[in-house]
Amino acid sequence: MTPEQTFDVLIIGAGPAGTCAALRLLSLGYKVALAESEAFPRPQIGESLSPGVRNIFDYLNAGELLHTRNYIHQLNAQVIWDTPDPQLVNTAQRGAGVMVDRAQLDQDLLELAVHRGLQLYQPARFESCKRTETIWTSTLRTDTGIISISSHFILDARGRRGNHMQDRVLTAPQTIALWAELPGQSLPTDTLIEARPEGWIWGSPTPGGLFRIITFTDPETIRQQSLTQVFSGILSATKLFSTAANSNISGIQTCSVFTYAHTDPWRDHYLRLGEAAFSLDPLSSTGVEKAMRFSLQAVIAINTILKTGQTGMAQSFYENKMIESIASHTHWTSGYYAQAWPGQEYPFWQKRSLPYIDAVGQSTPFYEKLKTRFTPPPPPGPQRLINMQQELPRLWHETVRLSPSLIFEEVPCVIDDILQLRTAIRHPNLDREIAYVEEVELSPLLSMANKSATFGAIVEEWTTLLPFEQAVRIAFFLWDKDILCEMPQ
Repeated sequence: MTPEQTFDVLIIGAGPAGTCAALRLLSLGYKVALAESEAFPRPQIGESLSPGVRNIFDYLNAGELLHTRNYIHQLNAQVIWDTPDPQLVNTAQRGAGVMVDRAQLDQDLLELAVHRGLQLYQPARFESCKRTETIWTSTLRTDTGIISISSHFILDARGRRGNHMQDRVLTAPQTIALWAELPGQSLPTDTLIEARPEGWIWGSPTPGGLFRIITFTDPETIRQQSLTQVFSGILSATKLFSTAANSNISGIQTCSVFTYAHTDPWRDHYLRLGEAAFSLDPLSSTGVEKAMRFSLQAVIAINTILKTGQTGMAQSFYENKMIESIASHTHWTSGYYAQAWPGQEYPFWQKRSLPYIDAVGQSTPFYEKLKTRFTPPPPPGPQRLINMQQELPRLWHETVRLSPSLIFEEVPCVIDDILQLRTAIRHPNLDREIAYVEEVELSPLLSMANKSATFGAIVEEWTTLLPFEQAVRIAFFLWDKDILCEMPQ
């Protein structure tokens, strides 16, 4: 065994979640090691990256990685979803996503992290870990022997391999994916998405000149037929994939798609990232973006503990961000499934049109918090279309006051990469508590408006701290949410 080596953080797994965390931790000055069991490049699906991933790459000073390879940046989409007729969605409408070669992108991200100071062990299999007081001691097996690593934190980013079925709770019904690649010359240059009674189909050109097609359906669909029969049968009934259905399709692969959350993702400074923490329904193509964004939030929690020792606040922040990601995505996907033209009479669509969370054999505090977020939200109230130029003269002399339903509470906010408590507001008309609007802290403004005053007087007082236009916008936001209420006549 080689001598023990000490790091601030050990990361297991070099997918986007693990390397994203590594890059951010390195930029904050921490000593980071990463163990990856496979040699790179490795085959990997998940090439369709959502538009929001660009901001994350830029934040990591890694934006050039999306442009130095032959990736596809301007893809329109042909979509059959809420009606059985095709609709063209251009890039301005759907956002500037990108089709990448995941094997190449994962390797480029890892090499960038090594260039910036990451200690990489590859191939190296994580075998065990043991915690003594405040230090984790991990054992890695490499081609040359056993390595012992000491670290304050372990970030498990091994994907689905990073957890066991008994530690997961399903947050959507199980789906089966079948996919194949065809030569791209005879197929459209757009992304294709089509809803069918038995499921939905996605297809897109890939950077390698092929066209990948994935079908998503219920497990029962494939039990009585061969994969080729199922795959060809689904495509032959479509409008957008009819050309592919007439092709000689071979090499069909399949896998189970489980959408889940780990029921105990943080324990004793052992944190789970990416699909070791949760997986999302593939409908939105935001899996990579959400995994990387959650890694950045986990780094904030770690940085807070290492800088301030505030473990409770950091763990609460990490868990709440994970719950927020899972719940918001689940409500979005169930609503989108409910809009599909096949309708509720088909089992595939009926099962997925409401938020779903399975029962677990052994409950955990995290699971109980997560479960409360799966109640369907109340329907939104009528939207007020506010013309500020017209409303401002009318409201200027109106007496307003703070809503009696307004609650002030202390919540953790990210200030210079560290969590600090700030006073936030909670109100029935807000989706969640907020401490800032337009990067302006609300508490000092509302303390100036805690007595009845005219709308104009409040705006004028706020202009001692803000530009007039911004003070007006924030006042109108609070008025629209009935946080600033007009006094009854």
